[in-house]
Amino acid sequence: MKIGVIGAGAAGLIAGAFAAKGGARVDIIDRNEKTGK
Repeated sequence: MKIGVIGAGAAGLIAGAFAAKGGARVDIIDRNEKTGK
């Protein structure tokens, strides 16, 4: 399964981590260059 997460803030990173832990391929997209903002 492939999942796209829009936003690399805390919620987006946690959602992506849980999805990846469940076996999904995750792409996290954000307009900022640094994550967690």
